[in-house]
Amino acid sequence: MPYDRESDAANIQDNLNCVHTGSVVVFLPEIDSTNNLTKTYLANGADEGLVAVAESQTGGRGRMGRIWHSPPETGVYLSVLLKPPVDPDHLPLFTLLAGVAAVQTVNEFCPHSASLKWPNDILINGKKVCGLLCELVQNQGEPSGLIVGVGINVNHLPDQFPEDLKNIATSLRIVNDSLTDRLAVIRSFLMNLDREYQTYLKEGPRPIIEKWSRHTDLFGKKVSVTRGPNVIIGTATGLDESGRLVLLRDDGQEEAFDSGEVSLRTS
Repeated sequence: MPYDRESDAANIQDNLNCVHTGSVVVFLPEIDSTNNLTKTYLANGADEGLVAVAESQTGGRGRMGRIWHSPPETGVYLSVLLKPPVDPDHLPLFTLLAGVAAVQTVNEFCPHSASLKWPNDILINGKKVCGLLCELVQNQGEPSGLIVGVGINVNHLPDQFPEDLKNIATSLRIVNDSLTDRLAVIRSFLMNLDREYQTYLKEGPRPIIEKWSRHTDLFGKKVSVTRGPNVIIGTATGLDESGRLVLLRDDGQEEAFDSGEVSLRTS
């Protein structure tokens, strides 16, 4: 069923026990992108913690400009505005932070253990159930902030995915064979994000890196990392202190990546 925008926004805001997230909660019908909308709110002076939730998106985005399929009455599509003391080099850490919050939420509503795929995907049984897009906004003379965007496939049925996604995407409904309350998912994610953000501000990146590492099955596996025309092959060994993926290349040298497309190698 669709959101009741006013009452659902009040419901979320009144039932959060958060320090940094949920200062304002806005529910919208169909928009292009919650990240784009949150950038507009930031430019107009919005406070940290603003949450923008959409029923559907016409231009939902993932990493590398990919489209995030966002039909109505099925998924959770939202963005959160944070204002941490951060420079662009630390952006990968916030993608990991948001990933930890998201995988905790997915696991709360799913008996099958979800896992993190570096840098920003959550998988169940090898299929994508959630994606993240963190964007740092720093323009001279304008307000700065970090936008955490998340898309979670909640109540999608198999035939609601486009043909090119049917074999690689899943949803909580497909896995559980039952509907999930989207408001409960939203509330869980905002509370998890708030907690992990507080941890980061108090203790730095190490707890986030440790938690992320506990929720992935990537390490020890042979992978390829694609960056533009370059493909690097090796064994994923872990994350460094900056949250970069460390690869032991086939030539015996280690290399750390702050971005790239990771694929498992079958041979």
